[in-house]
Amino acid sequence: MKRSTMALLTIVVSLVWVARSFSADSKHGVPGGMQTGIAACYSQRLAGHRTTSGQKYDPKALTAAHHKIPIGTQVKVTNIENGQSVVVTVNDHLTASRGIIMDISKQACTDLKFPHGGKAKVKIEVVDASGVSASH
Repeated sequence: MKRSTMALLTIVVSLVWVARSFSADSKHGVPGGMQTGIAACYSQRLAGHRTTSGQKYDPKALTAAHHKIPIGTQVKVTNIENGQSVVVTVNDHLTASRGIIMDISKQACTDLKFPHGGKAKVKIEVVDASGVSASH
């Protein structure tokens, strides 16, 4: 096989591999725009600390952290146990997963009627990415 044909074949195979690694139905880092898993409440002691977006964490705001969803994206979070839903804005990145798909503000936890332990099984759906910052 000619060297140029081999190089072209390598490029084509690489492009196919890259294309397959990005799901066609992925919406802002969440396959199909929807994900289920365990969400946890932000620690109260983080109040006033800066988030990835530069905003200070406000326990009374409807905000969240996720490891893939871009900053500024609005996400509907539904508590699977009771059906309660709330829309939060992602303003931070989740650093260590600990089996958690999202950290949410104290107010969001209250609105979703999370149990006393501060964790619940949730469904998250991307609803609006128009606020996404180009720098994040």
